Amino acid sequence: MSQIWQDLRYAARMLAKSPMFTVIAVLTLALGIGANTAIFSVFDSVLLRSLPVAHPERLAILTDPDEQGAHFGSQTGERSLLAYSEFEYLRDHNEVFSGVVAADSELPNVEVTVSGSTGNATSSKEIASKEIESKEIARIKLVSGDYFGVLGITPAAGRFFTSEVDRVRGGAPVAVISHAYWRQRFGLDPGVLGRTIQVRETSFEIMGVAPPGFYGETVGQAPDVWVPMVMQSSIYPGQDYLRAAPGIVNQYMWLQVIARLKPAITMAQANASINVAFKQGIAAAAGSTIGGNDPRDYLDQRIRLHAGAGGASTLHERFGEPLKVLMALVGLVMLIACANVANLLLARGAVRQKEFAMRLAIGAGRSRLIRQLLTESLLLASLGAAAGLVVGRWGVAALLHMVGSSNGTQLELQLDGRILVFTIAMAALTAILFGLIPALRSTRVDLSPVLKSTAAGGTDESAYRRMPVGKMLVTAQVAVSLVLLIAAGMFVRSLTMLTRVNLGYRSENLLLFRVNTAPGGYKGAAITQLHRELLGRISAIPGLRGVALSHNGLFSDSESGDPIAVEGYTPKPNEELDARMDHVGPGYFSNVGIPILIGREIGLKDGGSGIRAAVINQTFARRFFPNGNPIGKHVRDTYPGNPTDMEVVGVAADAKYRSLREETPPRIYAPFFNPMWEQTSAVYEVRTMADAASVSAALRQAVRETDPALPPVEIHTMSALVDKSLDTDRFVEQLAGVFGALATLLASIGLYGIMMYTVTRRTREIGIRMALGARSGNVLGQVLRETGLLVLIGIGAGVPLAIGGAYLIRSMLFGVGLADPVVLGLAAGMLAIIAVVAGFMPALRATRVDPLVALRYE
Repeated sequence: MSQIWQDLRYAARMLAKSPMFTVIAVLTLALGIGANTAIFSVFDSVLLRSLPVAHPERLAILTDPDEQGAHFGSQTGERSLLAYSEFEYLRDHNEVFSGVVAADSELPNVEVTVSGSTGNATSSKEIASKEIESKEIARIKLVSGDYFGVLGITPAAGRFFTSEVDRVRGGAPVAVISHAYWRQRFGLDPGVLGRTIQVRETSFEIMGVAPPGFYGETVGQAPDVWVPMVMQSSIYPGQDYLRAAPGIVNQYMWLQVIARLKPAITMAQANASINVAFKQGIAAAAGSTIGGNDPRDYLDQRIRLHAGAGGASTLHERFGEPLKVLMALVGLVMLIACANVANLLLARGAVRQKEFAMRLAIGAGRSRLIRQLLTESLLLASLGAAAGLVVGRWGVAALLHMVGSSNGTQLELQLDGRILVFTIAMAALTAILFGLIPALRSTRVDLSPVLKSTAAGGTDESAYRRMPVGKMLVTAQVAVSLVLLIAAGMFVRSLTMLTRVNLGYRSENLLLFRVNTAPGGYKGAAITQLHRELLGRISAIPGLRGVALSHNGLFSDSESGDPIAVEGYTPKPNEELDARMDHVGPGYFSNVGIPILIGREIGLKDGGSGIRAAVINQTFARRFFPNGNPIGKHVRDTYPGNPTDMEVVGVAADAKYRSLREETPPRIYAPFFNPMWEQTSAVYEVRTMADAASVSAALRQAVRETDPALPPVEIHTMSALVDKSLDTDRFVEQLAGVFGALATLLASIGLYGIMMYTVTRRTREIGIRMALGARSGNVLGQVLRETGLLVLIGIGAGVPLAIGGAYLIRSMLFGVGLADPVVLGLAAGMLAIIAVVAGFMPALRATRVDPLVALRYE
């Protein structure tokens, strides 16, 4: 221990003796470690961290952890979500789980009225003096009664509701609030228990507070309030999602279901057992509701258990692959930083050759010197890690804004113990990476020549002229920097290509908003009448070019589809015929701007009874009518829940509905006012001429005047919806660009350092050359040639590495080849220019060497 303490004190003195070296090395490491810490904090939260519950390794998810939203109808194969009746059946008919719970896969933002304090209250006295009621938006999660008990968490205050609340539908108006909501909204007031939160007509009594750090079962969601699932009609008024469907083909699937394994039960055993129970439940629910010749497609449904330690996630599907790529990229930045510091240590070790020779000469062992140098490296890495935590904290704040606010996603990022352990591990690893080679090389000393050398401590200049290890590190830096630059360029080009995708319609001056009729209690013909009235009101608003409506809307994360049969088309063996479907109102195509290529669009006369008119898209026509005219042909929706015949009256151009990346599927448009199934909501597409803000206010007023019971509408521009769909691509492009720029900066510093060191060590040689008649241009050219050679070797090594890396990220790219010449050329050219500029300053210094001074240099 005394030797370690001695090594540390000596290392501190040596670093303090060279402050410029120490500052540059620490800043370099801080950038590398800080970037890694920030990205790892997101990577850990999204992909690695377990739920803060008791024994998370014993949890299993019966549904798809990455699925959110709701599906109506049926699903074959592995089920993504479950209906409430299915959850109840599995909860009551299984032998492998000690508990089964369900949670709404969505997290609706609901307007609530809170009685009590404002968020600015900080004490009980202030809270008592601010007994007011305020309307605000809260994120509410519906969960089954034993949710908290099965997960195994302890309340921070009060108590949790239990399975007792599941007994009576609508009879448990109680709530549990999150710790964050308790802090932000009630100032941690212990008197919050017993207060009420009113949702529409229902008042929920707060009975407990969740512990800090618990944000539910789904990563990316952060509920403010949990309420029993039996209170579903209060959160989704006008809908009954708890009622069992009259068969398996019309299920409302909306629940994530999580279970806790019994002791000694393995995941494989549980998977086999629960599927037996599930198939029994399906058979019991099916009865005689399935028509057609082959009901096996609808009976072949199964459950696949997923490890539940990490919970469900709204982020894994969107950010899982990008975060793995970004971790790899930021790891390359760390390697460049280590190479930079290693070069600094190599140069410093060369200057300290006489010191090492003297210590070896008086009896120090080489291993003792290596340990001393590694101690200096570890101290340097520790300082870099400490500074890296500060950089990482800034990075976490930026990433929280980029990821956490994307598409309404809630994500908790903090530099906790796990991040601290990661940073310490990074410091130890980097100390070895950048310290070992310089330590081994610097202590390989030929005592006699060094001890006979001049005061400057130099030996034969030819040894320093070459310095092969340092130049190899610089070449590697250039190669890795090129890989990062090319990756960044590919992501930039991919995003650019996405923004140039033809939507199939004009996004400018197009507003969209959804009107949900369910809270108003509308059914059947009343829904049609409401939308006709609302269309009339909106059409009378000044400044509009037109208005139309559809069921699913554009870029609204809503989609419909069914199996079909097409007149005159014979399916190939094992070919499944299906199409995406939407219901659209009169004038939809002309208002949105989707061209009608053949026939006509859906008009007012298509709203009556009789055979339904249908417009198909180009892809549908090419697939099913490749050599004929589709007008007048019949298409049948063969789904058992609603078999329907339609007659094709027109062909519309293909259009993007959900994503700019999507391959356009076959699509059928049916009349909104002669629907194939009841539409509880509709998206209005409004083409404007006037200012969007003033038009939006008038649109909201029109909805309120039509029926005040309808929920407030959220109005979006089409351009904003399309832009929002690119959030993930933009996130990756921005970070890849930052890492590419950082890598190039570090590589340039490394190149500058090695060339400056080379010039300094060759000062006497350069002086002799100039004394013998060499011109400044010759010296400048010689140094730049040496710089250019290092850069060319690095570029030559980096291009094939970048092409190989592009193959690994090809699924994230759009419209970009693996060896895109534009990206490769720009990245190589940019890096070459920056590198030459970095090498120019040392070259310029070489030309200013005074021969008389240089000859006296040693």
